[in-house]
Amino acid sequence: MSVLSKSRLLACSGLVFAALAYGAVPAVAQDEAPAGTAAPTAAAVGAAAGAAAGAGIPAPVIAIVDVDQVFQEAAAARGVRTQAEKFQQTFQNEMSKEENSLRTTQQEIDQQRKTLSQEAFAEKARAFDASVAEFQKKGMARRRALDKSLNTAMGQVQQAMLAATQQVAASHGANVVLPRSQVVLFDDKMNITKEITAVIDKKLPHVEFPTPKVELEATAPVPSSGKKSQ
Repeated sequence: MSVLSKSRLLACSGLVFAALAYGAVPAVAQDEAPAGTAAPTAAAVGAAAGAAAGAGIPAPVIAIVDVDQVFQEAAAARGVRTQAEKFQQTFQNEMSKEENSLRTTQQEIDQQRKTLSQEAFAEKARAFDASVAEFQKKGMARRRALDKSLNTAMGQVQQAMLAATQQVAASHGANVVLPRSQVVLFDDKMNITKEITAVIDKKLPHVEFPTPKVELEATAPVPSSGKKSQ
């Protein structure tokens, strides 16, 4: 489950807990009650809620975490971004060299347009187009490889954040943790973001960024244009 999905789940849980805490229960219309049965009164609803609480449903103790801040400030996350930027710069340098080479080839072909036969020029143009297509494929493959490595590395930070959140929340006796982005108003004493970041920094100060493995998709062979022998 992604961080976003977990956040939404936690937010929904918080709303349910809040409704129970403030006795916000939906009103039941008189005509919806079974025949011969009176609609439940507020006292009856309150008694039922009290019985549920007595049956083991805990009162909500809510804490807040700013997920974006954790991923911005945690040392491991910052290290992952730094490593990703280095690989990205390396790929960019390689792409620039290949692009410059293609530009030079294109200029040479354009200069040979008047001296080459139409067939020879068409052959060079086809070869150049194939080189451009290969260049584009490499670019996409490099992006995929970088994204895959980034997701793998940040996945470790995400797992560390979830574990740290559980640990810090338990230390405060909190049983509901809501993402900062989903809460409009709260007491800052409920914010456990910095504590979570400190736990991550202690338990996972560094994450090794996997070297991106560039994998080109197989290209279907181009059918030969030559005539078959009789």
